[in-house]
Amino acid sequence: MQDVSLYRGELRVARFRVDRRPIEIGTALGCDLVLEDAGLAPRHWLLTWERGTLVAHDVSRGKRHRTLQHHVPLRGDFSIGEAHRLRRESCRVSPGDARSEGDTAASCPSRAAAQLVLVIGQGGEARRIMLDHRPLHIGRGADNDVVLADRSASTQHCRLEPGPGGLVLRDLGSRNGTFVGGVRVSRATLSAGTAFRLGRTDLHLVMQAASASEREDGLVAESGAMLDVLEQARTMAALPWPLLICGESGTGKEGVARAVHTLGPRSDGPFVALNAGGLTPSLVESELFGHERGAFSGADALHRGVFEQADGGTLFLDEVGELPLDQQARLLRVLESGELRRVGSERTRHVDVRLVCATHRDLRGMVADAEFRRDLYYRLARVVIDVPPLRARAQDVAALARHFLRQIAADVGERELSEDALVQLLAYPWPGNARELRNVLCSAAAATPGSQLERADVLRALQRVGAPEALVTPDPNNLREVVDYYAGNLSAAARSLGMPRSTLRDRLGSTVVQPPC
Repeated sequence: MQDVSLYRGELRVARFRVDRRPIEIGTALGCDLVLEDAGLAPRHWLLTWERGTLVAHDVSRGKRHRTLQHHVPLRGDFSIGEAHRLRRESCRVSPGDARSEGDTAASCPSRAAAQLVLVIGQGGEARRIMLDHRPLHIGRGADNDVVLADRSASTQHCRLEPGPGGLVLRDLGSRNGTFVGGVRVSRATLSAGTAFRLGRTDLHLVMQAASASEREDGLVAESGAMLDVLEQARTMAALPWPLLICGESGTGKEGVARAVHTLGPRSDGPFVALNAGGLTPSLVESELFGHERGAFSGADALHRGVFEQADGGTLFLDEVGELPLDQQARLLRVLESGELRRVGSERTRHVDVRLVCATHRDLRGMVADAEFRRDLYYRLARVVIDVPPLRARAQDVAALARHFLRQIAADVGERELSEDALVQLLAYPWPGNARELRNVLCSAAAATPGSQLERADVLRALQRVGAPEALVTPDPNNLREVVDYYAGNLSAAARSLGMPRSTLRDRLGSTVVQPPC
């Protein structure tokens, strides 16, 4: 903990302790330390104790990119106004407050806060703000870090401050109040899972998603929609039943299937993948169930099918909707009995396989049209995971872009995206999903000699390898993501998109947000 003395001239007027929560200094009555000083703003300084250092955050001007941080020296004075200065007196840790070096949640508020994400709103329209060690201002005014389009919120409504093990929520004298659990608060300590409300806006904190290198399943996900999918995958991993994964091509269905395998009890067994849509009808049976030597012309050696190869593990059958009807019947028998017979063989073999199937087609519609067996569908669809398209989870675009650029760095060199380039990626609807995003970034990186990809580089790559129909105009659903990226500033978002502000406003007004697939 840190004892701090406050001096006015040569006279010590106060002594206080910076320990478990931040200390706010200013001239406003709501501050922790209220001073009469012409050099101070109503809410001017925020003192926090971080990694053995006393840090003074200048919060007088709101925006985080303008928020200044000062390390208060261990010896010497720190001026906080025209007439006042601070002096650190001692740094003592009592036995009851002792923490081990690894107890970062208690000893390092900044790291604890950096593990949290602020979610604003609900469902597919929710905004996600990554938090760090700096104070975060929320309100209706344009000078806030998070600008709310909520007339019931005050211009400067509240502030999130770094605290031990989480965040401190401080109401900044708002008109309609800040509520946690339905109770109006002036200050409250928040942790992951805590929900609060400003005006008509709901907010809550969640743990930040780990990077692909840190995640147990190796997947890249930051959007709420994709994190929900991965949580479903974790739940389904423990089950022995067949699993059906639905979603457009390129959304990451195989990655979800691998996550189910990795997180489940069969992780030590093989993971075998087969794309049924890439097989000719004559080869489907042989690839699935195997064949004996001499079973047909060209069968020069014994071949174990994918069911036998996956024995004791997981078989991922992609594009299951492309299987011919006669092979669907054989697949159903294997699922029911666990037994198969190779082509040209007279004996059956038992296999222990967890089947995970994927499709981009509407299997229920195919069942109604007699193009897919009803009994097989209900066998496969015992549990279903729907993977939303990238246009419905645009928060993942930046994370995936960074991931893909790291993957190709060994071939083309280090690359990073400029702000305008990222906004251009956010404005594009990605009909080819993550696979198309990867191709666009590869094309842009290969054609750009510099280390930074600009908006023009992305546009040229989209024209070369993107879907022509998607280049006509940005997807109106994704325009909201661009506006959110600029914290609600329509003028900045319109400039980044190269369109008049009035046009952007009209398109947003006519937007009908489609639910995730």
